[in-house]
Amino acid sequence: MTARLLLVDDHNLFRTGLRLIVQDHPAVGTIAEAGSIAEACALNAVDTDLVLLDIQLPGMNGLDGLRPLRQACPHARIVLVSASVAPDAIHEARARGADGFLFKSASAEDILNAITCALAGQPCFPIHSGHSTASPRGPATPSLTARQLDVLALLCTGKPNKVIARDLGLSENTVRVHVAAIFAQLGVNSRSAALLAAQRMGLSTPQLHDTL
Repeated sequence: MTARLLLVDDHNLFRTGLRLIVQDHPAVGTIAEAGSIAEACALNAVDTDLVLLDIQLPGMNGLDGLRPLRQACPHARIVLVSASVAPDAIHEARARGADGFLFKSASAEDILNAITCALAGQPCFPIHSGHSTASPRGPATPSLTARQLDVLALLCTGKPNKVIARDLGLSENTVRVHVAAIFAQLGVNSRSAALLAAQRMGLSTPQLHDTL
């Protein structure tokens, strides 16, 4: 099943550009748009999986809008998007309960990585904020979910996504999301590099394979 996204930004040009980027993500399905918190809540998009929310909005800003959006989209991860690069903006986003933070100057790759991490249930904050990040550079010690460890173990045996999906009872899109999240956590961009990184960190062990 593909993810349902909601883009909330009052600038049509930026929203259009963001849509063109996020629609290329393999896990993204439908994309709804809104220009304000009120408009977003009025969509009644209770099945939304991820909200990309601009901080600077007319009327209620994105930070204040986190609470009503949580009520309108109870299952969604919410990532704030801002033109500001001030560290206190990132701190405030975390304090208000946001699941991530993106700069409007972020590259398409960074945006797609952030979506991957957010959909995988991981925080995605800029690396210089001192917290977790969606950057492909990744932290020194990866924090992988149990399911991602399952995927990594099979990936390390050389199995393609289709076979991993079959073995774990997942869709191929879900496996792609997990693989991308694994790459982000390990700081790699290929399956062979992921294998080497996993071996260095002791993550791809026979004991792990036996638990699948």
